[in-house]
Amino acid sequence: MNRALFAAALLALVAGCGEKKKAASLDFAAYGDCRHSPSVHRKVAASIAAADPKFTLVTGDLLDEPESEAAWTEVRDILKDLRKKPYYCAFGDHDGGSKNLFQKEMGEERNYYDKREGDCHLFILDSRNDFTDAPQVEWLTRTATASTAKHKFAVFHHPPFMIYGKRMAEADKIRPNIHPLLVKLKFCAAFCGHQHAFYSTLRDGVRYVVTAGGGAPLRAIDLANGQSGDIARKFYHFVGLKFAGPRIDAFVYDEDGVEDASLKFTLCEHLPGN
Repeated sequence: MNRALFAAALLALVAGCGEKKKAASLDFAAYGDCRHSPSVHRKVAASIAAADPKFTLVTGDLLDEPESEAAWTEVRDILKDLRKKPYYCAFGDHDGGSKNLFQKEMGEERNYYDKREGDCHLFILDSRNDFTDAPQVEWLTRTATASTAKHKFAVFHHPPFMIYGKRMAEADKIRPNIHPLLVKLKFCAAFCGHQHAFYSTLRDGVRYVVTAGGGAPLRAIDLANGQSGDIARKFYHFVGLKFAGPRIDAFVYDEDGVEDASLKFTLCEHLPGN
């Protein structure tokens, strides 16, 4: 190889090493806690839409003023491209109100429901009562038991496992009401919000993905509060998912759609016989 060609190849290699890897062709996506900063939410939503997922899961707290028609007008504009595909949003603690505009906007008759997307059975749940409401728990048990889907995912706001010190007591309160049930019902994963950062942990075979970096004020997190193998980062972000044979790979991107490769993980894997 002559010197000119060698130099060109070297420059291409160096450029490639510094290249920022952006989200592309996602099968589905997840994010949440979008309130407080519409400008951040707009960036996150645009980055997800550019990756063209088949559906999007949202872990709640969509906006600060759920009783305001003006606030909903702004959110609709932010989501105008993203909501061209199915968009499933769980109730967060900031989403309620006497006018019930959130539920009307989502077009659902009640606060919890299920949807089937291919091999994925989605259970959009309401965690605001720490899963002490018997009708929802009974419905979840009955419906998930009857499911024939390969993948079962729960989507709800309040995570049973957290590493934000000031909210760990909340996780302790909700955990006994939902975690053993998800284990028993053989859920692959649960997507949660509320802890304003990214955090993922595998507990008793259930992968918890806390994705709460859509615009709400970011909170301090400490991996020392978790367990070995947990991953976390305090930043605005979303999670992108791709099917890879028997496995679903998860990638974490900042608000501009640039991947943090150190946070890649396996959401679930179904080997023959499992």
